[in-house]
Amino acid sequence: MDDTQIMFLELAGKGYSCAQMVMLGGLRLMGRENPDLVRSMSGLAQGVGCSGEICGALSGAACLIGLHTGKGQDYEEAHPEAFLLMSELVEWFREEAGALTCDALLGGQGPKDACRSMDPGLCGGLVLKSWSKAVSLLAEKGLDPSLGREQD
Repeated sequence: MDDTQIMFLELAGKGYSCAQMVMLGGLRLMGRENPDLVRSMSGLAQGVGCSGEICGALSGAACLIGLHTGKGQDYEEAHPEAFLLMSELVEWFREEAGALTCDALLGGQGPKDACRSMDPGLCGGLVLKSWSKAVSLLAEKGLDPSLGREQD
């Protein structure tokens, strides 16, 4: 087991959601902390507010890409390929996981089943793979995932 896998196991053990874990992995790669951002990611838990919709590992990875490519201040512009990167992420996730929603991935019956515990094997693997894919997509576009927008 490598350091990244151990980090994600520890985060899961501390009760972070999939989306929060992906973002925490990205922040740690940059050597940063941002509790407000991490807290905000809890809204994506278990398919956005426990709805069973879009998987938090996927939405967290999209947010991680957005952290590096999106507009965050008046003077900034989004990276010209921001949405292409997210589209590539979604297509990869669909192929990798076979579905986009927590409900489909966990075999639930809709919102009433969405707020159950994560499946450590399935969800943990998707968190690690989604984080890795987001990091690799950024690197493929010449964006250093260990840096923030200051690189512009």
